[in-house]
Amino acid sequence: MNASNRYTIAMTDIEPRNWNYYTLYIEQVIRGIMQNMGYSQEQIQQYFNMSGELIVTKTHGKKSVGGINRMQYYDKKLEKDVKYQWELSEYLNRDICQPEGFDAYGYPCELFRLDMERIGILSNRKPAKVIDFKAYKESNPGTTD
Repeated sequence: MNASNRYTIAMTDIEPRNWNYYTLYIEQVIRGIMQNMGYSQEQIQQYFNMSGELIVTKTHGKKSVGGINRMQYYDKKLEKDVKYQWELSEYLNRDICQPEGFDAYGYPCELFRLDMERIGILSNRKPAKVIDFKAYKESNPGTTD
């Protein structure tokens, strides 16, 4: 789980002899997910360069751990011989949350994007164009509804 935005990745099937290298598996999966989310190789590399060394902790905070505890309610079978459990990850990322540092609630994938904007890897999105219907009707008098 990314502690900043609560984006969660569920992984299984790492053989005991490979546990010394689990951070390599995690990095590979994160890179693949980011690529599927539409990030370029340059953006992904910049993310990892800025992230520094991967830090893995058993617990980071009550809210994050609470999100992980949702796994016990997942009632589908996990895929065999697959390291990244896509469906379980999607299930875990469905909760709307408001991690520390965010002033609004959102889904973890949205908050991940906001993090990418916040750290400068993505440019900030332009605000949505709001149409002032009253002004529109005044400038277009022939319009009925």
